[in-house]
Amino acid sequence: MPEKKRVYTPGRLYDIQVKIKDLDYSSDMVNVTVSSSLSTAYLVITLTISIDPNDIIVEELFGGDPIKLGITLLREDKSGPRTDIELMYVSSSFDLTMKDKYSKMTQKDRVPLNIITVARTPYQLMNTLVNKVFIGKTLKDVIQTLGSDVGATIEYDTTKQNTTIIPQLCIPPTTLYKIIKEHSRNTNNVFDGYLDQRFGLFKGTAGVFCGVDNKIYIKNLTSKLQKDQTFTIYELSVLDDENELKRILQESTKGNTFYTYTNIQTDYSGNAKFAKLATELKHIVRPNDTITTTLTQELKSIAKEFGLQYKGNNLFIDKMSKRTRYYNEDTGFDKDPNLFNARFGRSVSDAATISIDIERNLPVLNLLNVGECVKFKPKTIEYQDLEGKYILWSSQINFENHGDWETTATVNLIRTNKKK
Repeated sequence: MPEKKRVYTPGRLYDIQVKIKDLDYSSDMVNVTVSSSLSTAYLVITLTISIDPNDIIVEELFGGDPIKLGITLLREDKSGPRTDIELMYVSSSFDLTMKDKYSKMTQKDRVPLNIITVARTPYQLMNTLVNKVFIGKTLKDVIQTLGSDVGATIEYDTTKQNTTIIPQLCIPPTTLYKIIKEHSRNTNNVFDGYLDQRFGLFKGTAGVFCGVDNKIYIKNLTSKLQKDQTFTIYELSVLDDENELKRILQESTKGNTFYTYTNIQTDYSGNAKFAKLATELKHIVRPNDTITTTLTQELKSIAKEFGLQYKGNNLFIDKMSKRTRYYNEDTGFDKDPNLFNARFGRSVSDAATISIDIERNLPVLNLLNVGECVKFKPKTIEYQDLEGKYILWSSQINFENHGDWETTATVNLIRTNKKK
């Protein structure tokens, strides 16, 4: 039952608190799933509450009020780092059970109420309409101004940013997210990734996400891969050195080390991507000072410099994939190849992927920080070539109530090359 005042019972690993209006539903919670991905603009969170349908209707749990979620990783003293997220109710589903005509005062019949929510403030910021004209500005100037107009704080990665001054730029009326996000070739929306599509945000692959701190992060993923990792994941399926195991387990209490014993899913799609895009790219553009010109590029060179290639040149591409393709759907910005570098670098950035399941006491914020560098370190000899740095593309953290709150997480890592 929801309570006016919460009776706190400490859990073994986590404490989950969920409040809607002035009622605390923490004791009724069954499951919480927190999903973070560079494919979306903000967190998507699914809540499962065991509740009587009468309470759903009487308390009007239909999305008119914010939902407050608090997640605390417990320590020995029953305290620990806490993450608070205000959520917006998006949709829900539940079953109406058969009852007596006047059942309000009878025994409660619980059903699972599944609520899909999004982080409230990030949703508002990313979906605010923008429309403005800029004269003689860089992309960073444009994005910082648009962010300020909607009340957003922009954390802009300045490493290898595109510093070209744009003589004149008209931002069409559309959402902030579509204007500032990285361009995707898998959409027909002409406004999708508007700035990255026309100019290229970075000399590399871009990633855009609004975090739990309500700040919008615009990251150069290519440069992130060259920096220190945010955390390391060890594969421990076979480990004979007991001292090494103890070291890793000790490190895992600090929040920047994780480990897994489970199977690891991997994928490599180099031939598919190179065959679709072509190994030689010819871009027909219409610059300011002439009718037309052609920019020629090698996809393998773009992958190495502007994709997410970690060390070496180990791109496994069949020689039969070699072909030339002409692209003429863009006018280009003068004769600047930067937008094509950024676009096609992004297209091959996820040629190699690894999906890893981790568990135990997981610091939430590290796993939600998508777009950061992560190091994968397998202890199995045969898997050593897969070692190295990746970009955290997405994570899904699943909290389950078994009397105590316990959790597992799946992280998806990407880079361009399979082997280091």
